[in-house]
Amino acid sequence: MSDIKLSICVPTFNRAQYLTTLLEALEKNLARLPFRCEVIVSDNASSDETHGVVTAAESRLPVTYMRQSENIGALRNIQGVMRAAKGTYAVYLADDDRLQVDGIISAIALLDANPNASALYAPWKMHDLHLDREGSQFYQQPENVTIPQGNYAQLLMHVLDHKIFSEISIVRSEILKRLNPMANDLAFWAFTVPCEYLGGGDVIYAADPFYISITRHFNGDNRAQLGAMEVQSAWDKYRGGLEYMLGLARKHGGLDSVASPELQIHGIVLERMLVALHLRISQGSDPVETYALAARLRGLGLTKALPIPMEQIRLAAAIKYICVTLPDMLGAQGVAIMGNCPDATFGALSNIASVPIRMVSKAEEITQSDIVFNLGSNEVPLHAAAVDRALVVLTEAELMQKFA
Repeated sequence: MSDIKLSICVPTFNRAQYLTTLLEALEKNLARLPFRCEVIVSDNASSDETHGVVTAAESRLPVTYMRQSENIGALRNIQGVMRAAKGTYAVYLADDDRLQVDGIISAIALLDANPNASALYAPWKMHDLHLDREGSQFYQQPENVTIPQGNYAQLLMHVLDHKIFSEISIVRSEILKRLNPMANDLAFWAFTVPCEYLGGGDVIYAADPFYISITRHFNGDNRAQLGAMEVQSAWDKYRGGLEYMLGLARKHGGLDSVASPELQIHGIVLERMLVALHLRISQGSDPVETYALAARLRGLGLTKALPIPMEQIRLAAAIKYICVTLPDMLGAQGVAIMGNCPDATFGALSNIASVPIRMVSKAEEITQSDIVFNLGSNEVPLHAAAVDRALVVLTEAELMQKFA
């Protein structure tokens, strides 16, 4: 039987620069831990210096290096490195993040004190290494809470009351290897996986974090966080995950009322949709998709909560549609503009268009591969000629009606 207490499982792919600093940090951290650990690095067939980075660390760290013969995808790589754990417990660690020593010690003590626990979840902190500045903490709870095995109602209400996304955990290795938790496209894994662990034992929610998500390593390191990308479109998966939990709670009993958790689920999803809209607008995401999200929020009565006026969202979507979306959809070779188009407007359209844009004043200038955008009257002869000659003819009113 192994005397390793904790397996630190690090999947990686072409991230030698970040992995180097992580292994250096682990060298310092492991020396402070009062129990034996191992570090497992699973290399998903990297083409950079990853192999050399890990080999160089073998004299300083208890490292096991696994290298895939080909890229097997992120999920299988994560599953493989977690299943390779020899320790009593296993923790996932991204190749560009950090562990907090005091939090790890506290978390392992909680798990040791409860041999029936299958997993421990905790909030996590953000940190800017470049500025050495600590950021916000994801969710707060005032004290440690242990959810007894099979008590899905308590799990649901704890998650809802504290708006917890159960993404950071330490798991008991034997439970992990027996359950092999799954992810799916309809219900967010951070809500479904804790339910699987709760079927195998107690689940602990610790108040103190043990994980640090690094937002920036160095000046110019502006990598998009996966979670920040996912939140722009995952609100329906969040709803699915929470409803999954609600379904288990209803089946196994313990809820005083269904109406209250249903209302809380709805509120959390609306909040996530608004966060998604903020991110989409601030990051310049597809305006047509942003309009669709804003229109949904408008339908849910949240027009006043939108980060910018709906008219501004509509206009951005219309411009993207006429200059990029429609030409790409129809294979158009150009956008021909009729009517009075100010120079500033023409320049703005040209800057985002995927095809050439030009002004036209007579029928002969319009081709069968054009999309015609009429900013004037649809009763003039040129409009009628455009209808006969072009792929599509849209007036300003027709365009804006599409984004009503």
